Amino acid sequence: MKNSKFSLAGRGILDGFTSENSLNVGQPETQHAAAQWIAIHSIYPSKSQPRQFFAPEPIDRLVTSFQERGFYGAINVRPKGKGSYEIIAGERRWRAAKQAGLKEVRCIVQDCSDEEALEFALVENLLREDLSKLEETEGILGLIQQKFGIEKEDAIDIINKQGHPDQLGRSDVATSEELKQILSVLSHFGIELQTFRTKNIRTLSLPEELKVAHLKEGLSYSSALEIAKVRDKDERQALLKNVLKQQMSFREIKEVVREKKDATRSPQELSFSTRLTDIIKRTKRAESVSLETKHQRKIEKLLSQLEGLLSEIETEE
Repeated sequence: MKNSKFSLAGRGILDGFTSENSLNVGQPETQHAAAQWIAIHSIYPSKSQPRQFFAPEPIDRLVTSFQERGFYGAINVRPKGKGSYEIIAGERRWRAAKQAGLKEVRCIVQDCSDEEALEFALVENLLREDLSKLEETEGILGLIQQKFGIEKEDAIDIINKQGHPDQLGRSDVATSEELKQILSVLSHFGIELQTFRTKNIRTLSLPEELKVAHLKEGLSYSSALEIAKVRDKDERQALLKNVLKQQMSFREIKEVVREKKDATRSPQELSFSTRLTDIIKRTKRAESVSLETKHQRKIEKLLSQLEGLLSEIETEE
């Protein structure tokens, strides 16, 4: 792949990606590329844009700013023939300019391939931490497909099987060329293979409502994975609704999920400490109601037996 000429609105954001393991993005040829004003109706978004969702609040703030101050900054585009241009980076700025009623925007025009455009968009978004874990995963798999022709499903299979620590640690198993190619992409973005295997790829199997919440509602990646442990769809959706409404922390979500899982297990499947905690809670609840004499006598007898057993254990210690 030839060295790219990207400059991200003249700021040279790809500086430093020149190691042997990189994808040869290299330094931009022009640190301060000349910009030109282009009619906004001549510009359209890229179908390979890694960002799948644009939060309305940042766009609204830009709309207000553009209306008050006029357009500032620049959008990276590439020519697509017949006077049209495709966005490489800066779609949020373009959307805001359209909403603000602007007729033209300042652009940096760069001639590049589909592969280079996707790579640049990924780098720009990842460095700004603008992508969700799901968008990051799909974008990187898309780049692997574009650059090396490895289909997304095949790349996932290679990562899960050949990239498993048990396989990587074997001296009798050579690393395939495909895995080396995948590693070169991950290394370029500073992502460890095991991180991508155990974390990123899991986002692809999330239930649809959790994907939407992760993309559009600000649900964190770790919270989405935790909620996904609730197998019953209705229970999962109800929990998700409560999480978003109450803005529950990951620790709170984890506790609720644990309680739901415990509720579906038989007493024999629960850990000793969990069963003991549950018995204490239920005993306290029982104290608040009027127990029949026979039930109270049985509980008191069991408590006496438990106290005796605990005394025995303490003596042995």
